[in-house]
Amino acid sequence: MEIKNPFLFGKIVTDENFCNRQQEISKLKTYINDCFSVWLFAPRRYGKSSLIQKVFNETKNVKTIYFDLYNIQSLDDFCRKYSSLLAKELFDWKQDVKSLTGKFAQYFKNLYPKVSFDEFGTPSFSLDQKNIENQPDIETILDIPNQIAKNNKIQICIAFDEFQEIERLDKFLINWMRTSFQNQKNVSYIFLGSKQSLMSSIFTSLNSPFYEFAVKMEIKPIETSELEQFIRQKFQTCNMEISDKNISEILLKSECHPHFTQYFSSVVFDFIRNGENQNDENFIEKWIQSILNSQSMIFQNIYDQLNNNQRRLLIAISTSANNSEIFSKEMREKYNLPTSSSLNTVLKSLLNKDLIKKDENLYKIINPVFKEWLNRI
Repeated sequence: MEIKNPFLFGKIVTDENFCNRQQEISKLKTYINDCFSVWLFAPRRYGKSSLIQKVFNETKNVKTIYFDLYNIQSLDDFCRKYSSLLAKELFDWKQDVKSLTGKFAQYFKNLYPKVSFDEFGTPSFSLDQKNIENQPDIETILDIPNQIAKNNKIQICIAFDEFQEIERLDKFLINWMRTSFQNQKNVSYIFLGSKQSLMSSIFTSLNSPFYEFAVKMEIKPIETSELEQFIRQKFQTCNMEISDKNISEILLKSECHPHFTQYFSSVVFDFIRNGENQNDENFIEKWIQSILNSQSMIFQNIYDQLNNNQRRLLIAISTSANNSEIFSKEMREKYNLPTSSSLNTVLKSLLNKDLIKKDENLYKIINPVFKEWLNRI
């Protein structure tokens, strides 16, 4: 029987596939229990969604709800899907249909809520109101958790994933949210986001309705020692061994990024499982090249769409051990970079494209595979 690859990536990670984050879990539980709202930032695929799902699963005395904004298409789409989720999570579907419909009518005023049944008799919620775009209707929906919390004497925490998408839906929605949320005493919110510049603009800009509304929490890479142990244990569960050298190389190349650590580990696992000698001097290059080959066309397309200054700056960031002096004369001459005023514009464009992130005084390539590709062109 073939040994199954034990590394999981590209989806929500749970149970034995979840690595550490004990400090973040404890802090989030405290914030939730204290009814504090939080804006949680980390680059895409850093494990934010898995983290919040784990915290919610372990939170007992607070009703928790998770809502992903990534695929919401419009303001009307937001209202319908959010309302449906609230109806599913906050109402008792075991009571008779007449009572349930009456409760919906009480909370979803003027939105014509209804309960319908499919061919198997499974009930579902919907709103008959057309084009839900008016402020009073939206405020009604946004205030439902608050009304439920007060009437049922419970505490609620709602997580909005990819919250930076909110401004794409409607420029006024964020204003209506702030007006509603700031008056809700027993409801807290967790705003998850992956685009650094957009999330910072929402929560730190003086002109933003959400300025200083929530506590900031940024997810950092997992400790190297924890990931080393995690990788080794995963191999051991399959009665296989991996050398310390190869574990170190995985973490060096992945920069302890959760997604890429699992991805790289899975590739190395496949190589060893298929008979490759992990002690061969070319082993590391083989698995790295395999990953690069699978994604080189994607990176080439990205690179082709960049101007010369953007390309040079990316290469400077990817190859320089310390780019905190990126505005220095020495760095500009070495990498043929533009003047400081123009360089700021280029940096902002790369941040907006989600190709780099700013970590304290350093700029970093977000995707370590892209970084490796840049180092080889």
